[in-house]
Amino acid sequence: MTTVPTDPFEYIHWNMKLAHKTFEEGYNVIVSKLDDPPTNDLKNFLGYCEAWAHAISHHHDTEEATLFPALNTKMDFSHEKEQHAAVHAFLDDFLATVQAAQADTSKFDAAKLKSMLESSNDAIFTHFREEVEHIEPEKLKAAGFSEAEGRQMIADVDKHAKSHGDPFLAVPYMRSHTPPEYKEIWPPIPWILRKLVVPYMLAKKHSGYWKYSPYGMS
Repeated sequence: MTTVPTDPFEYIHWNMKLAHKTFEEGYNVIVSKLDDPPTNDLKNFLGYCEAWAHAISHHHDTEEATLFPALNTKMDFSHEKEQHAAVHAFLDDFLATVQAAQADTSKFDAAKLKSMLESSNDAIFTHFREEVEHIEPEKLKAAGFSEAEGRQMIADVDKHAKSHGDPFLAVPYMRSHTPPEYKEIWPPIPWILRKLVVPYMLAKKHSGYWKYSPYGMS
């Protein structure tokens, strides 16, 4: 769908699918690059790896602070919370390994990083798939949520996402992993942010990282 859903339950589902797609894109980029790593550009490549992990952590933190508490009033998202714990155990190890190499490039071990990613593949992608299935619009409606409750969930997620995390990593990451057909409507941010603030301010701080992104910044 290349238009923004007006039904709040369809929007929640649509938004989650697009967010997960960006993380899948980043995973594929990193794994493919580790076969022949850019050893002459490790600072930027490792920064890209860090941004990917940070973006997932930020996404999950937002869910746990806003979406899950609301959904748990009429559904059971304990399984997703357990999945988050497994994914974050990997992300913590992955980030520690990346940051060690950022501090001392002699510690960069492409084979180790690739092995870590591949061993986490099932935990990450099973979670993404199952979570999207659990929040299908008809399931949210069947649970008894009202449209007003759905819209409140959207507002709470949006508010938390915008006020937490590192905007110099999370926002440029999401924008540069959004396919062209969604650039004008997702993530849902004002025109001035899409066209000016993100590409010319937020993305500038770590501009070298985004050469590894699959899409342009604006």
